[in-house]
Amino acid sequence: MKVFRSVVKEAYKDLKSLQSYQIFTMEESKPGVVSCRATPSDTVVVQDLRRTYDDICTDAAKLHELFQVHLDKLVPPTPNFEKKRQMYRKVRPYVPKEYINDPIYDAANDEEEKIAKTAGQERRKAAAKKKKAAGDAKRGESMGEPDVEEAQANEGGLSTSAAEAKVDTQLRKRARKAQ
Repeated sequence: MKVFRSVVKEAYKDLKSLQSYQIFTMEESKPGVVSCRATPSDTVVVQDLRRTYDDICTDAAKLHELFQVHLDKLVPPTPNFEKKRQMYRKVRPYVPKEYINDPIYDAANDEEEKIAKTAGQERRKAAAKKKKAAGDAKRGESMGEPDVEEAQANEGGLSTSAAEAKVDTQLRKRARKAQ
């Protein structure tokens, strides 16, 4: 990632007022020139992000050479059959007719369906196991034996457990009745 940043910083300047725009377009014929708009109806603001050296803008050949030499080709991600299954079942019914034949919305075959199902089961089992371990740790922490002497010193000799508190209360009531 750092290699990518250094190459881009060498070739381009930062985009000014980036947060104020929503729509960005670039043309292949004008590398480094960005058209920015806040909304589709706003006027276009054109920013030339190419760096200048000795009053000469970086040309397309120089940029192409920089990217070819310094950057590695990105490997496409491995297919996520769980996501493919979800796209087919939950998203495809709401896709407009002109886009319904896009391969991203295709149904998974039997093998992909099986892989997606096992991956989902494993994920749910791991989450349940993690949740159970967290619950056990919390229960063990709350059920640990308190240090009675330390608690009495901190609370002025009062008992620490609910049962002991009840016994203390009963003893006080009996003492009042006896008087």
